[in-house]
Order: sequence, then C-alpha cells, then structure tokens
Amino acid sequence: MKKIVFFAAASAVLLLHACNSCNGNKSDAMVMEMETDSIYMLNDSTIADAQTFVFEGLAPMANNAPAEVVLAFRTISLNQDGTYTITTDYIDEGLATQTDNGDAVIIMGTANDSTATIIELVSANNMPPVNFLMQGDSSLVRVNRNGAPISNNPAHKLNMKK
Repeated sequence: MKKIVFFAAASAVLLLHACNSCNGNKSDAMVMEMETDSIYMLNDSTIADAQTFVFEGLAPMANNAPAEVVLAFRTISLNQDGTYTITTDYIDEGLATQTDNGDAVIIMGTANDSTATIIELVSANNMPPVNFLMQGDSSLVRVNRNGAPISNNPAHKLNMKK
C-alpha cells in the first residue's frame, strides 16, 4: 500500500514538473492565484464587515396608528441577527419623534409559511417587540407574532433605500 501511495505522489510531482517546463512558471502563478483566491474567500466569509440596511415608509405602530418609519438594521447580511435603530413619527397623534434601538433577531418560518423571514426588533429600552416580515430583499411589512400582516393597506410597508 505504501508503494502505491508513493508512486501516486511521485507521479503527481513529475506531472507538475512537466507542466512547469512546458509553460515556464505560468502554472506556479496559476496555482498561487487559486490558493490566494480561496484563502481570501474563506477570510471574507468569516470576517465580513457589518452593513447597514435602511428601510423607510409607512407602517402601523402603537394602537395601529400609521406612522412614518425609518428602520436602520445593522448586520453582516439580511439573514443574520444584528442591531437596529428605529425612528417613528406618528401621523395622526402629533407626537414628537420617537427613537428606539436594540437587537434585531431573524426568525425563519411562521405557522403558515416555513420560508418566511421575520425581523423581530427586541428593544434595549424595554419596549414591546416589533415584528416585520421580509418581502423579497427590498421591503418589510409589520406583522403580529403569528406572522400575519397588521394592516392590509398596500401603502403600509417599508422599502429599502438604495
């Protein structure tokens, strides 16, 4: 068995040497480039930079009153937990702008849809949690704990700012 492994290793070395002599050092450069790319990709996926995704629009908030909302969600990707800051301007109540922040927890699946992605905003200021359902990669709709939309008004959604 040791002879077979040694023969295979020796054959690989000879084959590599033959390729190098035909193409100069081009094979070495190609091998190094491939190794560098794979190492970069590995490092890139494990040490990614956090990004901020900003959504804005109308959503029903406290007592289902419509509000102008700006939600900044900071995470590595839209499918990973992160932090948030939400600014709410209530339209009907004339309240001053309210701001909250905390952890944004990604919940996969609901009772009615196993593929649904919900962002649950867990306040650092002991406010009740707020849930938003992702619609594609560009909008959010406020939902209750069961994943059902709080409002059927198509204007009540937050769209991602480009």
